[in-house]
Amino acid sequence: MSALRALPRSLTSVFRDAGAAKSLSSLSSKLYFSSASHDKTYLIVNSLGIDRTGIVSDLSKLVTDAGGNVGESQAAKVGNHFSLTMLVSVPSDKSKSLQVSLQNLSGMNTHCIETDGDPNAIKVRPSIAYSGRFVLEGVDDPGLVHKVTSALAKHNLSIDTMETADEIAPHGGTQLFKIDGICTAIAPLPKSFDSDEIREELSELGNSLNCDITLEDNVTKKKRDNWIWTEEAA
Repeated sequence: MSALRALPRSLTSVFRDAGAAKSLSSLSSKLYFSSASHDKTYLIVNSLGIDRTGIVSDLSKLVTDAGGNVGESQAAKVGNHFSLTMLVSVPSDKSKSLQVSLQNLSGMNTHCIETDGDPNAIKVRPSIAYSGRFVLEGVDDPGLVHKVTSALAKHNLSIDTMETADEIAPHGGTQLFKIDGICTAIAPLPKSFDSDEIREELSELGNSLNCDITLEDNVTKKKRDNWIWTEEAA
């Protein structure tokens, strides 16, 4: 997944300064911008470094000192590293100096990307017609993430968030692997969309991989009749 896809579809700023951050990974989502002034530049800031106390405080102070503001953000702890991705707005005349300051922060590897801040471009969130939680649990084996996400992509399901983790089985010391994520489909759904069919395919895939894969509908419109369909003939 790209860095942009890893951002959650809707998330308030998630900051933490302690060493034990909970992984929020997400493996996947879009940023949407409403109105903005012409004198502002929008940056996507991706910063990675060895986890320590005060990373978020240090990064956000640089933004504030430049007269900027942090909008959407995503934080994650991966191994002994801490990653933070932020959408930052900053006065255009301070953009370059802020980027230099962020990239020079000791102990962090930071990249900044200028993104579209057109004040006349009002982009509306697409309507989510389906949302589901998928979980895999089983013996670790190369290619599990690829196989599961490929099965979802075949049905035009996008990954909104995804966490993966290794753990040792309580008995026997076997290395286990877990995937836990949220997938979504944008309206309108094709008439052929059937979450029960997808669930069955994932279950069969799990059997072939010696693991359990489940998909739980995670929408308020759980009944098929209430989902948003295309105008294809029934």
